[in-house]
Amino acid sequence: MSHKKHKAAAHEEEHENHERWLITYADMITLLMVLFIVLFSIGQVDLAKFQALKHSLSSTLGGGPAKPNPVISGGAGVLTAGSQISGAVPGGSGSIGAPVAANQAQVALVQQKAAAAEQATLNGAERQIQNALTGKGLQDAVSFRLELRGLVVTVVSDNVLYPIGSAVLQPEGRTVLDALASALDGIPNDIAVEGHTDSQPIVGGGPYPTNWELSTARATAVVRYLIDDHHLDPHRLSAAGYADTRPLVPNTSPANEALNRRVEIVVLNQPATSSQTGPS
Repeated sequence: MSHKKHKAAAHEEEHENHERWLITYADMITLLMVLFIVLFSIGQVDLAKFQALKHSLSSTLGGGPAKPNPVISGGAGVLTAGSQISGAVPGGSGSIGAPVAANQAQVALVQQKAAAAEQATLNGAERQIQNALTGKGLQDAVSFRLELRGLVVTVVSDNVLYPIGSAVLQPEGRTVLDALASALDGIPNDIAVEGHTDSQPIVGGGPYPTNWELSTARATAVVRYLIDDHHLDPHRLSAAGYADTRPLVPNTSPANEALNRRVEIVVLNQPATSSQTGPS
């Protein structure tokens, strides 16, 4: 019996492992190795791709192929202490900064020329409209102002375009629109027609319950006349009604209210296109 107990104790001592810590230590070393591999991969520079990017930028912005001088001096792995990158910072003294600055100056110059040409177009349209109206004795029927969005031609509604509370064009209003149409047809700009009223509510019923319907109907009538009678491109035209929300002057007197009852024909500035702004 004692012999069996002694043999069992010897068997347990034989299988006891006093070096289990080596497994944990090996796992830690493996994880550290993986960490260093990941860090090495993140810090590695693909010189071939960087070289191709530099040559592509130099060729595009500099107007010609780049010289085959190396961009980075050093090995093909992680940058060494003596490695240098030349011409890679825009605005610097390298081969990319100067072309970028020159390209920006060229874009600014093209934009200035486009703005000057657009201004000349709007000024020419204003002179043409004034001359046409003066020849018919209607030079006082409209007024002009320049805004950021374009040339605004204001036509007073009362006794010119419409009777009060109506959206039916009067003969004198048609004559004014005839003079405007000849000038509008000769320019490529889009045209927005906007109807405005005073702040007095509509009373007595009728086809227009509020000033919103009246102002919109007046703008639409002008658009239809320009399309139907003068064959302006409908894709260039738009109509909108603003009721009394955009007065020129406060509605504090009958004279001011008459000024606010108006239709505005806006010759819109042409949006800048890629051909106007130069190379990107």
